[in-house]
Amino acid sequence: MDFLSGIFKALGDAWASVEGGLVGTPQLAGIGLILLIGAFFAVLVLGLAALVRMALGLRRTALASAVKRDNEVGARILVVRGGAGRRSAISAFLRKAVESHLKDYMFGGPFRVVAYPGSLEGDERAQLLMKRTDADLILWAEDPRGSKGFARILARPSNTFETARTPVTFAMPKDKTDWDDALNRAMAYAAAKQFRPALGRPQDFRPERLQPVVESLLSILDQKPKADQALLAEMVDDASAGALQLAFAGNDAWIDRSVDIARSTLGEINRSAAPDRWIAANITLGRALRLKAEKRFDPVMLREGIAHLTEALEALRSEPRLKLAESAAQAIGEAQKLLGTRRKFSISGGGL
Repeated sequence: MDFLSGIFKALGDAWASVEGGLVGTPQLAGIGLILLIGAFFAVLVLGLAALVRMALGLRRTALASAVKRDNEVGARILVVRGGAGRRSAISAFLRKAVESHLKDYMFGGPFRVVAYPGSLEGDERAQLLMKRTDADLILWAEDPRGSKGFARILARPSNTFETARTPVTFAMPKDKTDWDDALNRAMAYAAAKQFRPALGRPQDFRPERLQPVVESLLSILDQKPKADQALLAEMVDDASAGALQLAFAGNDAWIDRSVDIARSTLGEINRSAAPDRWIAANITLGRALRLKAEKRFDPVMLREGIAHLTEALEALRSEPRLKLAESAAQAIGEAQKLLGTRRKFSISGGGL
């Protein structure tokens, strides 16, 4: 106790000395008053910031609950607004894309676009937000250091048996002058395809539904948007496959177009960089040429189609996956052949 009393006495004497110094020196007293006012305002600002964060958190929670309860609007699409700067600009661009052009690929299905406050970064946080809101599609922006920003899209699994999907990432052009209507429509298609992966399987659609989609893709590609190369490749392949499907559906106007589109697609693909796309493009072109030669018999065109199909087949035969499949098929055949030798098993008692 004597020790503590000594400490308190020393502190009291020190404070009395400081107080006496301040009283005797008006300049120091003024500085102390300024510091006190500054500290008060700093605490006030921190308190206001905490209140704002709390209010935004409560707002996000309330909005997430409202979105989750709303089950009468069809697809629920969240566009996270992002922070300041480029991230906010990308988010606004994505919101415009889905509000203006997503309907072109929804086949009349209802959907609602919700602007979600705050920012989002990382796959895990996106998955958590999807669980909180039960959203069908979430779009947001990220701008890692050294990049010009990315558009990210996460779609909800189409059924309960499908595993959680991984968000896709598309780089945005450096110059905002390239953020034109063609890019806006391309991003809308990217979002639609994440929501409805069947857009990459044109055989799943009736011709009257498929044709507007293919026409839209061709229109976008003709404008040469400065979109992410991966997205452009998807759109080119989908347009080519869709045009061929329309030709096979009996639309004669698409027969010539499917050949031209498939030929153009193949010419744009670097075989060494994208071997799978190159093989698929050769098959598409070969099938389109065969169909055209069938409608108006042309042996030269038919031989060209066979040549493209043969190239694709030879490339497939060199694929390790196909070799593995062939070895599995051979093993199945040998096992079935062995099952057919029941008499041999019965005579030898199972021994060979």
